[in-house]
Amino acid sequence: MAKSKKSKWITRCIILALLIGFICFIYSFLRALAPPEVTITEDCISTNRDFINGVTIEKLQVDSLGSEHYPVKYTVTYMTTCSIDYPKDRPPSPPNKICFAKPGKYWWTEETVNLPFIHEGLSRHSIDTTRNLFWSQGEKLFKTCPLRFEREQWYFITIDDPRVTGIFFYISKAGVAHQYYLESGISPI
Repeated sequence: MAKSKKSKWITRCIILALLIGFICFIYSFLRALAPPEVTITEDCISTNRDFINGVTIEKLQVDSLGSEHYPVKYTVTYMTTCSIDYPKDRPPSPPNKICFAKPGKYWWTEETVNLPFIHEGLSRHSIDTTRNLFWSQGEKLFKTCPLRFEREQWYFITIDDPRVTGIFFYISKAGVAHQYYLESGISPI
């Protein structure tokens, strides 16, 4: 009888361990499918993932706001791109935080542009079909971000993740930061 109770207890423990392992696996799998969490401040941008392909910040001249209170028709007047500096002698380790005023394992470029966009649903489309430029290709390299966020000015930030269309960022006159995170609706698998 004691042997039967012991084997039942061991069987239950094995089933419980397998069940817990399965639940952890499903949780990890579903979390990997979720878009990254991104936090933007005046000083840094950070994520719960890595910035594998860098970040682009666009300064906007807004023509109109939509019902969600972020720009739907605007012109990009300036853009700066942060590119990750991968070492050639060891495996890459992309950052999960990029500070704008501090040098890091990345470099910046800037460019003055005039690119009109319309934001519809989960995507945006350039009105000017003759020039579809989506990242800065400036010639000068900077160790820190050449852009400083201004109050009452809209910005659009892309993180080169297919699950994220971008993030509208705005700092009010009182200094309160607002970000509008726009998922693309694209699955990573």
